[in-house]
Amino acid sequence: MSTTNKKRPTPEELQREFEAFLKQKYGDSVKFSVSSPNVESEPASQPPPKKRTAADLKFDYKPKEVKQYLDRFIIRQDEGKKALAIGVCDHYNHVKACLEDPKMLDLDYAKQNIAILGPTGVGKTYMIKHIAKLIGVPFVKADATRFSEAGYVGANVEDLIRDLVSQAEGDIELAQYGFVYLDEADKLATPPNILGRDVSGRGVQFGLLKLMEETEVDLRASGSVTSQLQTVMEFQTKGKVDKQIVNTRHILFIISGAFNGLRDIIKKRMNQKSIGFGAEIQVSDEDTQYLPHVTSQDFIDFGFEPEFIGRLPIHVVCEELEANDLYHILKNSEGSIIRQYEQAFQSYGIKVMFSDDSLHAISAQAHLQKTGARALITACEKVLRDYKFEFPSTGIEEFVVTPEVVVNPKEELEKILGDPEYNYRLVCIEKIRRYERAFAEKHEMQISFDDEATKLICQMSKEQSPEQICDQILESYEHGLSLIKQNTGTANFVLNREVVEDPDAVLEQWIRESYLAKSRESEQK
Repeated sequence: MSTTNKKRPTPEELQREFEAFLKQKYGDSVKFSVSSPNVESEPASQPPPKKRTAADLKFDYKPKEVKQYLDRFIIRQDEGKKALAIGVCDHYNHVKACLEDPKMLDLDYAKQNIAILGPTGVGKTYMIKHIAKLIGVPFVKADATRFSEAGYVGANVEDLIRDLVSQAEGDIELAQYGFVYLDEADKLATPPNILGRDVSGRGVQFGLLKLMEETEVDLRASGSVTSQLQTVMEFQTKGKVDKQIVNTRHILFIISGAFNGLRDIIKKRMNQKSIGFGAEIQVSDEDTQYLPHVTSQDFIDFGFEPEFIGRLPIHVVCEELEANDLYHILKNSEGSIIRQYEQAFQSYGIKVMFSDDSLHAISAQAHLQKTGARALITACEKVLRDYKFEFPSTGIEEFVVTPEVVVNPKEELEKILGDPEYNYRLVCIEKIRRYERAFAEKHEMQISFDDEATKLICQMSKEQSPEQICDQILESYEHGLSLIKQNTGTANFVLNREVVEDPDAVLEQWIRESYLAKSRESEQK
């Protein structure tokens, strides 16, 4: 006789069964234990730190403030940073309004999801990462190629939301105001002639539709073994299972990609419009930037579903970086890879300096790889790998990366290791050049020591630093050179050996000559 009502297992029985299952599957490598929910833990001596919530977030930035913040890290891309700043501020201003007045949720609002177009290495991910950091929300980046339509092999797009909660350290409320960034999204485009069901392209696009608009995502994926184990454990301890839901209403979705081929679609469309009576004169490809003129129809022709691209109203275009842009990234960006190398050598008590000319040389090498800023670390590593290996085991405390080091790293390394005086001269020269640049920035006058003067300062710097010697030489020069500038308009001064040997005498002579020149100019007038 069959029994229709089976006896409900006790928590102890469930635990024994679960332990047996784990032992059979994993042996003794996995242990399982459960603490009783009725036993109160001892109070901590210090209260746990307060977790940051949505109420603590600052949604009061202006677009110009966001762009100015991005300018510290991202070189160029001014129009892209401007469009991105506006889109982000519009989104979070709406979020702020909804938090302050729940009635705002009932109003029609088109979420400001963003599509970023541009070649690799131009700073797309970097911009999003820093905006998320500025606002204080969690940020998740994923490659679009890892996803497939629900029910097929591959990750589910809902995993993006679960990852977002993980980045928020389990804080669901905070996760509901975060960023989801999908890179390589151009790979989701479906060619018009594809046969059969496209589960990794069109299927993923449709899977993202509800997420980008508004839907609720269960944090426990139905097909996940981990989620099933968590469910069993929660039922064992509580006698019930609490559903954890994330609403995507206020999550900002951003896609990006190189979108190779989209430019040709735009070009074709624009050239067709330029044919016929009253048409505009066509210009060459070099004179036209096509991507800023992208439309939703261009995306559709590229292979995106109209419903998908319609949920991405903001289009941000990033420009390809030139060698000079890479130089400014190395020189001026707060996130420059140079800072990483400085820290790496400093860990061994070694100070590394990069000359301006070496930064240009590194940038030129990186630009040849055609991968944008990503190539900078490759170029730097190629140059400095042997230096990072050899120098920590020597007594070298300072060295400078010169153009010669960039072009011939192994040969220069041998010279530096074989001749301490050679390295000392290189370091001394770089310190003098940096002093010159600092003087120019402070006084708006350019000074430069010629080769003989530089050599003499290096000879004198055995007991004093080059900077101290330069300070002593130019003690009276700030005022004196300013007089000369007023009299003659000259703002560039070459300092020779005589300046180093007797600076006051030379300065007095220059001042007299400047007054004579001014007098002669007045007489001519």
